Amino acid sequence: MNDFILNNTYLILLLPFWIFLIIMGGRFFSVYVNKKIIYTLTLLSSFAGILLTAVGLLNIKDSIEQSFNFIKINDYALSFGVHIDKLSLIIAFILFTVSFLVQVFAITYMKNEKKNYRFFAFLNMFNFSMAGLLFSPNLFQMYAFWELVGVMSYLLIGFDYKNNDKSQASRRVFITNRIGDVALLAGIITTSYFMYNYAGNRGFATLGFEDMNAISTLLYAYTSTPEFYIICSLFIIGAAVKSAQFPFYTWLQDAMEAKLPVSALLHSATMVVAGIYLIIRLLPFFTLEKNILNIIGIIGILTALICSVLASIETHPKKVLAYSTSVNLGLMFLALGMLNIKCAVILLAAHAFIKSMLFLSLDIKETYTGYIAFLLGGLCLAGLLFSGIVPKEALFVSVENNVFLSVIYQIISFLGAFYIMRLAIVMIKDKPLVKTVNLREFLPVAGLFLLNILFYFFVKGKIDYKIAEPFWCAIAGWAGVYLFYKKDFLTKFDKSPRLLEKLYNCIFVRIYAKTAYISDFIDVKIFGNYKIIKMLTKSGVKLINFVETNVMYKSVSLTADAAKRFSAADSGMQTGNIQSYNAYAFIWITVIICCIITAYTVIITQMS
Repeated sequence: MNDFILNNTYLILLLPFWIFLIIMGGRFFSVYVNKKIIYTLTLLSSFAGILLTAVGLLNIKDSIEQSFNFIKINDYALSFGVHIDKLSLIIAFILFTVSFLVQVFAITYMKNEKKNYRFFAFLNMFNFSMAGLLFSPNLFQMYAFWELVGVMSYLLIGFDYKNNDKSQASRRVFITNRIGDVALLAGIITTSYFMYNYAGNRGFATLGFEDMNAISTLLYAYTSTPEFYIICSLFIIGAAVKSAQFPFYTWLQDAMEAKLPVSALLHSATMVVAGIYLIIRLLPFFTLEKNILNIIGIIGILTALICSVLASIETHPKKVLAYSTSVNLGLMFLALGMLNIKCAVILLAAHAFIKSMLFLSLDIKETYTGYIAFLLGGLCLAGLLFSGIVPKEALFVSVENNVFLSVIYQIISFLGAFYIMRLAIVMIKDKPLVKTVNLREFLPVAGLFLLNILFYFFVKGKIDYKIAEPFWCAIAGWAGVYLFYKKDFLTKFDKSPRLLEKLYNCIFVRIYAKTAYISDFIDVKIFGNYKIIKMLTKSGVKLINFVETNVMYKSVSLTADAAKRFSAADSGMQTGNIQSYNAYAFIWITVIICCIITAYTVIITQMS
């Protein structure tokens, strides 16, 4: 069975990559590829991923790993392969399920788009990147796919690259994510360095997930407390940036320039959950110091609170949903900080189905059916219906004994219901709804809502929870929106001063601007300055010329002169007279005997 699961995993990885090559290769070599063939191959790839990951989940018992040496330097070998366990299969199943329904939606949504073949090629490559990240056996391979996910998200967000706003937004997203990528790479290299130099097993230097418990223990033993905190902080920064946590959540607003299917895909179970996945994989590091877990939890609860407030004063539908994504990812960070891994994974799955449903509903929101679907999705997101109830209430069980956290959590629950209901009213205010709906666009939305229902019945008996304060706070949030609506206050609410955004702009944006200015000065005025480079080059040339003339040439000349003088002296001694030779021999023998007697005397003196 293990071989069957392994072979299926390789198929999951290679199938979307192969379809990407077929589409792009066909267009590059001017081979006609029918659109229906592209759509069919893309859907088959995702559907195969759903079936194969489902089979793997039903049959896997323990983790499975298969790898081969990719780079070998002396006794250091970096492997490449797959690592399969229930966590990777669960997230991969969610990935391909959401991808399949989003791709079905995109067929109709993108039908009039020029070069939509490139869009579907990128979707396949994105699936390959995410699957490669999920099934990586070590941190080095995971980082390679981590970067590839970032590149593909940049290409998908900037698909309309001729549109200046979308092009600039994709660049901002890409550049912001470089902060986390550099931090993650620094953490990986530093950890590998300690393992290579201090661990008895050089294989630990590859940072394989199978050995992560041993690696974390050894790293904790080999480093001082500040060093260990710095390394863990680098990993946390990498995860926080990828998952749009405070203070890096702003890039997710720029990502809203993407096409609607891309937004649904990025916000569900793909790019943004890579940070959550990294935190779970590296929990053996973080559990060694309780303060590190507290930092993860604080980052999560702070992000959830700030983004809830910002979502409550935002009117753009996609940006409200983007803020809510950061809110729910923050709650996942909070759950992981409290070591409630099961709750974090359930919230991840529920959020994936709910958020993709809400994004796709935006395209049909002006129809009765689409608007009802958005309201139902909003109820789920607020924790009042189906799959949204279980993780929100289960997480509250973990925080209810902490008065401060429980109060903040209830505020977040109130605001979560408030901003999604407010958005539902603002979207259709003074806009009449129509009865007709595009069935091809509605079916994926209906499928995602059905998944919400099925997931609720699947998990409700697998985790402890109870209907408590967050549920009633969410009810109060919906009631508050209704009261504001009756008082005609909703349209004025978005004009309130955005203190948090102003604070963010005053502090973080200015720091970033100063850093960029210093970097530009160094690049332009120092490295890019011709005169300085020319002066340094001349100095180097002068130094080399001095060494060559006064050291190398003179040393060779002195050696040659000495050799000539010795040769001349030796020639003068070659007289052909046997008496002269006997005299020379007598002199050398006398000198040697004197040296031996002197050395013997010194040795005897030292010994005595």
